[in-house]
Amino acid sequence: MKSYLATMLLVLPSAVAIVPALADSTRTVDVVLSRDALSPERIDVRRAEKVRLRVTSTDGTEGFQIGALGLDARIAAGAGTTTLDFTPNDTGTFEITCSKYCASRHDHIKARLVVTTGR
Repeated sequence: MKSYLATMLLVLPSAVAIVPALADSTRTVDVVLSRDALSPERIDVRRAEKVRLRVTSTDGTEGFQIGALGLDARIAAGAGTTTLDFTPNDTGTFEITCSKYCASRHDHIKARLVVTTGR
């Protein structure tokens, strides 16, 4: 009985530490906007997966938009990180664009969100 109790006292803290990590299965992706680029240029996720995009701007107010998913946010440089949470219900490739005119290369600031069935 004493060895069982001692084992439980050793195992319990590890089990408690693991539970929160299992409960939050959100995929987090850091995205950086600038007047010249959006990085990463491709974001891969699975359908029905919880996704959290942490978006920052390096050099001015930018727009971040995935129109087909209804995501649109203004991201100000130096204002910290803007967090966008969503769960894609459809598979496919969705265009990510800058939704606020920011510079002459504005139309070239693009990326893709690729949603797969992810088995």
